[in-house]
Amino acid sequence: MKTKNTKMLPKTVREIYNGGIYKQYVRCGKKNCKCARGEKHIAYYFFTRRNGKLTKTYVRKAQLEAFTQLVTESKNRKKEYCVDRMTDAQLIRNMNRLARERDLFIKATKGIYEGEFEI
Repeated sequence: MKTKNTKMLPKTVREIYNGGIYKQYVRCGKKNCKCARGEKHIAYYFFTRRNGKLTKTYVRKAQLEAFTQLVTESKNRKKEYCVDRMTDAQLIRNMNRLARERDLFIKATKGIYEGEFEI
């Protein structure tokens, strides 16, 4: 008997680095279903990139609310991380600017205050 290889949804926020839940309209393939007449069903999928490839995992309706909260929390953490990185980069730029200004000041005052302070 063949077993179906099912993709597992991430269980924690750390496992969801990028990706999101998207709604798609699909056909189930049953003969007497409304989708056979043209009305498609709504299905929810989790899209993410793994090893450079786009993957799509079905999200069951029973799991939808809890998984949506995980994805939202992951996106919020990613935003906080980006803000922290921007703040760090700004601090480094300011430190580099101050170091350049200090070096220029030392060069400019070296002849005036010769020997009064050591560098």
